[in-house]
Parts: sequence; C-alpha cells; structure tokens
Amino acid sequence: MTIPLGLEHDWYPGSVPSNVSLGRNVYIDTTYAFAAFHSGMEPALTLGESAGAYIRSSFIVGPRGRVRVGAYTIINGSYIVCERKVDIGAHCLFAWGTFITDSWPASSQSAESRTAAVVAASRHPARPFPETGGRPVTIEDNVWVGFDSVILPGVTLGRGCIVGSRTIVDVDVPPYAVVVGNPQRVVRVLHPTDDEAARQNAMKHLRADRP
Repeated sequence: MTIPLGLEHDWYPGSVPSNVSLGRNVYIDTTYAFAAFHSGMEPALTLGESAGAYIRSSFIVGPRGRVRVGAYTIINGSYIVCERKVDIGAHCLFAWGTFITDSWPASSQSAESRTAAVVAASRHPARPFPETGGRPVTIEDNVWVGFDSVILPGVTLGRGCIVGSRTIVDVDVPPYAVVVGNPQRVVRVLHPTDDEAARQNAMKHLRADRP
C-alpha cells in the first residue's frame, strides 16, 4: 500500500510519507525515521512483508534516492543514507548503530566543492543531504551486520555473509564470508545452509507457530 499514515504508538507527531510502500505486517517504531526523508521518487522506500525498523532507525534519503528493504529484514537503530540507491534483501539483520550509505565525498572532489555543497544544503529549508554523486549499495539475502559497522558506497554484501561489529566495509564481501576489522578482512567462510528448501521449511514452522 502507498498511503500516508500516522502510528498509534508514536511519540513523534509525524506520518509515513505517501511514497513509502509497506508490505503486510511491517513494523515502524516511529515516524521520526522519516524526519530527513526528502525523496520525490515513486516509490522512494519499499518495506517488504514483516520487515521492521526499530529503535529510532532513520532513513535519510535525498530527492532522487530509492531504498528497498526485503521481507523479514530487521533494522535496529540503524542509519540508511541514500542519494541514489540502497537495495537490501530479505531475512537480513542490522544491529544498532549500523551506518549504510551510497553517498560519500569522492577523493577527487576538492575541499572547496565539498564546502560549497554543505553550505548550499544548510541554506535550503529542508536541509537535504549534500549530493556527492552516489554509488549504489547492494545487500543480498540473509546478511547479518554487527553493531556500529559502516557500509560504504558501491559495496555489495554477498548472500549469507556476516559483518562483525565495528567493521568498516569499503569493498565487496563474498557470499557466506565473515569479515571483521578496518580494513576489513575475511576470517572465515561459512557452509551454505540457506537454500530454498530450507527457507520454505523454516517459513512453514513459523506459520504453524502463529495463533
């Protein structure tokens, strides 16, 4: 659905923007998540079935930004900064303090041009995030990201990988790899156990446990 709405339990007097598409059973902790949401795209944010944004997670999205969050993905106290595109798969888990961005000043940009972009943003009534060009971020299904980690522009996190707490990710992570540190390094590669048959079996048990 794509309707603007408030949240009964909300402490913040906001609403979910009309260009946010919500799947069934989506949970949003507070509409403060959209305090810096400036996208004019349709849809600008898609939250899949049973996805959740908890503990004051924030979607900081520029005028041309698009964010997709897959089904059953949980975002806890995390920040998603999007100028162009952030694509997150299903069954992912992001711990508190995770920072995901497709926008970061390039090394080729002069200090003067970066300063000018910040000044221009500060003078705009909506205070949009300064544009830097943006490089899409892709996070595939079944990814876990530990607290205070940073996912930088242009990165792909492969299916089933795990990012350790306080890791800075600036290059692609292979599927099922466990990475830690700054600079990131692979410390282990997991054996895949998340094929479609396993997923269907898990979902069958989940539905059976529901009243």
